[in-house]
Amino acid sequence: MKRPRRQRVGAGGSWLTTYADMVTLLLTFFVLMLSISVIDAERYKAVAETLRSSFGSLPTEAPAAGASPVDLAPGAADPDSSLEGPPPAQLIELEAPPSLSPEGDTASRQALEDLRRQQLEERADELRRRLADAIAAGDMEVVTTDDTVILRITEKASFPSGSANMQEAFEPVIDRIARELSASEDRIVVTGYTDDVPVRSGRYRSNWDLSAARAVSVLMSLRDENIEADRLSARGMGENNPIAANDDAAGRARNRRVEIALIPEWADAEKPGGDGSPID
Repeated sequence: MKRPRRQRVGAGGSWLTTYADMVTLLLTFFVLMLSISVIDAERYKAVAETLRSSFGSLPTEAPAAGASPVDLAPGAADPDSSLEGPPPAQLIELEAPPSLSPEGDTASRQALEDLRRQQLEERADELRRRLADAIAAGDMEVVTTDDTVILRITEKASFPSGSANMQEAFEPVIDRIARELSASEDRIVVTGYTDDVPVRSGRYRSNWDLSAARAVSVLMSLRDENIEADRLSARGMGENNPIAANDDAAGRARNRRVEIALIPEWADAEKPGGDGSPID
């Protein structure tokens, strides 16, 4: 009689089920580890900005081992409680962009001011070269301020005493000035000044009237050379803002003058109000 064969346990492949369960659990574990290790960029940036605003600027190196922790400013977020991913020691390695640094802003501003000052001086030097004969004759001078190039015309060359009628001999010089200014886009302000001696002409009530009339006379000469009217303005300052003492004839002669100021667009834009509207 044939002996029945004993069936071996596990010969049916049931071990594969256990193996598949283990592999599935391992896969799930590694997927979970990967998901919690991904940094939330927005959250990371928010905490970094909080630390930057709290401390003003962040150190570039992590604190030495054993150093006492730095207390956060009131209201600042705690990076240990609000951030998943890198520990706080990695956050303090972040540096603010150069554009956000107060030192960087100051340096950029200074560089811009230096560039603008250089451009003004170059413009003034060009006018000095082109008007060299009138300057050499003492009829005028070219000076600069922080934001303006000024053509300063003396009374001796331009107007008879107590009059706002320009001398014919000076008209060619004004024509040359107008041609030089017509190529630019600067705003042009013509200002008349006098000394402190009261005007004796019956035509003008005061030095204010005389200085304003002289400024308008120069303005009209510039306008006749096709300089756009919206670039031009005139004003009279009388005996105010002297450039020399009125104690003697020489000082008073220097104060009797007409100034043509060339004001670049950026200078108007930075005046109070900041909307670029002209402010004299």
